[in-house]
Amino acid sequence: MLINRVALLPAVLLSAAFALLATQACTHNSISSEPPGVTSEQKMYVAGELRTYLLHIPAHYDTIRRAPLVIALHGHGGSAEDFEKYTGMSDKADAEGFIAVYPQALGDPSDWHTAIDGPSKRDDIRFVRGIIDLLEHRYRIDRRRIYAAGHSNGGIMTYRLASTLSDKLAAVGVTAGSIGMVDERGDTLRIAPPSHPVSVIHFHGMQDQDVPYGGGPESDGPDNIVSVRNTIGFWLNADHCNATPASRTVSADRNVIIDAYHPCAQGTAVELYTIRDGAHRWPGDDTPWYTFPGRDDSDIVATDVMWTFFAAHPRVD
Repeated sequence: MLINRVALLPAVLLSAAFALLATQACTHNSISSEPPGVTSEQKMYVAGELRTYLLHIPAHYDTIRRAPLVIALHGHGGSAEDFEKYTGMSDKADAEGFIAVYPQALGDPSDWHTAIDGPSKRDDIRFVRGIIDLLEHRYRIDRRRIYAAGHSNGGIMTYRLASTLSDKLAAVGVTAGSIGMVDERGDTLRIAPPSHPVSVIHFHGMQDQDVPYGGGPESDGPDNIVSVRNTIGFWLNADHCNATPASRTVSADRNVIIDAYHPCAQGTAVELYTIRDGAHRWPGDDTPWYTFPGRDDSDIVATDVMWTFFAAHPRVD
């Protein structure tokens, strides 16, 4: 009898070890509780690497049956904290009743892995999918209303998410971004069409020197940016939209041109906001410590327009 007990001891210890590891894994990817209306930093492991993101639960979450989710991606060299501030997305979340998430990119300067081919520096797509899966498990998420928004490098990443996570995302919003690059041979390195239609709203300033409206060299990189025209054309094809837009201008000086493409497949839509005097910034941002040359684009507020577009375009299966 003693022999049997001794023989069982390693198995018992092994079982306990596995239980401990499982508990630690759950802890690493768990969500620290914060009262509604407060933004908190969260941590999770992705492929053995510690990642962080900010989580903002709307102030009246307890009264919401199912909350939409907006994932907001900062630009190159930016941070989740700054992006929350200059987009005002958390204030909008409190007013409209959605959950806002701000993932943090890695690197110094911070940068999303937007390359279409070649070795991956990190798995940012897996990171975002992990956030969505975790929040769906922890909160009352409306799975038909999951959206992503991004600026510049974060906008390019947002389009990659729309391509690869179309099983999750209903719509995306991008400011000063592109679907990809053109290499030295003239080949377009861009995302693949999504397996499910995704609604798209895009904002771009014609005076943008970092991600040129007409395409061309990056301000701080070796690649050529795909133009806004070709970016929108990609989504018109992917969503099977009418190629002729309904166009109009806003503001007294006709600074903002809106091209709305519809109808598109399964209730989706594509809209382009062109800001004639706009630079490389989030339209409507007037934060003095985050400015670029050019107008403040105050004719429109991207956060407000983007949310209205999101709310009107849930996922249709």
